[in-house]
Amino acid sequence: MKKILTLIAFLVSSLSAMAYTDNLVLSVDGEFMEVPNSVVLIENTSENLYKFVMKNFQMDEIQMGDITVENVPGVTINGVTRLNVTQLPVHIGSSMWASLLSDVTVNVSATFNEEKLYAVVEIDLREQLDQMVVGEFGSKDYFDTSYPQLLNGGFEDWGVDAENGADKVSEPRYWHSFSSASGSLVELTGEHCFISTDAHNGQYSACVKASKVFGLVVANGTLTTGRLNADAMIAADPKNHSAIDLSVTELDRNKNPFYQILDARPDSIVFYVKYSTGLEGTLANMSAYITDGTYYQAPEDNTYENKVAVAEKPDIAPCTEWTRISVPFTYLSEELKPKAILVTFSTCVTPGGGAGDEVLLVDDVELIYKAQQEASITTLSRPSTDNTTIYDLQGCRRTTLQRGINIVNGKKIIIK
Repeated sequence: MKKILTLIAFLVSSLSAMAYTDNLVLSVDGEFMEVPNSVVLIENTSENLYKFVMKNFQMDEIQMGDITVENVPGVTINGVTRLNVTQLPVHIGSSMWASLLSDVTVNVSATFNEEKLYAVVEIDLREQLDQMVVGEFGSKDYFDTSYPQLLNGGFEDWGVDAENGADKVSEPRYWHSFSSASGSLVELTGEHCFISTDAHNGQYSACVKASKVFGLVVANGTLTTGRLNADAMIAADPKNHSAIDLSVTELDRNKNPFYQILDARPDSIVFYVKYSTGLEGTLANMSAYITDGTYYQAPEDNTYENKVAVAEKPDIAPCTEWTRISVPFTYLSEELKPKAILVTFSTCVTPGGGAGDEVLLVDDVELIYKAQQEASITTLSRPSTDNTTIYDLQGCRRTTLQRGINIVNGKKIIIK
């Protein structure tokens, strides 16, 4: 009976593995080598965790056996799964090379469905051989990844909640607040993020609230694409932060990683807010950092050289109507490859500031790409402005159409 159960378990696990055959192009020290009919296996080992295997990997005349990476978090949207991790340990099939190349790590970026796979694997051999080996499997044209967006930017999907067995309030899927935070002081922070039916579009928005700990110390409400950490009683201490790290394989209770992948270069980030506070002069905050996928936290505890771009809005003023805000990205590096994005909203720009009664509603967070805008622009002479809302590209509302690009009822038009 035990053997039968073992066989059934093996067959079930085999069904979750997918094999892809395609060309593999290797780059070593600027030299390229094509390996046709290479095979990559991807196995769904548990919910949203995958095993990535490059079968019979060889480099020049070196036969290294299978290159295996375990516990790779993945996100699946509309039948397409994306993996993107950095500095994960790798298992080398050849025992000789495994002993010679110990402590090797890899970066894996992959997009796949049931039929096709496109992957870029970077094998870090700089300590052992002073080389970074880059393998590109398949074609990037298999998937349209030109203008990726934040996941669940409209906050319509709220994952698990108390009715489904969780002991804390639900969070918007792919976003996080103190309900899923780490740190020694998490139990003191309370709940700060709630579902709201007051939405700019759709059914729901994210309602982020401040509170007071022991009725004295203000705890800012915070919502982030990374993971929050609460480890210091002093609010401004960098031990209290949001962070992302693509090498971390831990998943949230919705079985998703504590980061969002972004391998593109948007021009700006746009979102809608409502904001209230009982203390005059209090301002809310939004920050967005595109990184190379290695560890990054905000606020920073030291100097980080892994930022690709920054967009910050530290002066969100109180507003009773849905207000569109657009913040441009400032690019800090052309050499670093974008791999992840940390977006954080806070009820007060000052840690521990405000009255403790601040409420920030957030909805429809979107990344804007100038090239995509230009491709979708319609040229018109001068349409009627009756029953229309008009914004410029900076997010400022206008009463009349301006020369150049206008956003009219959510559509982009150009006035000559």
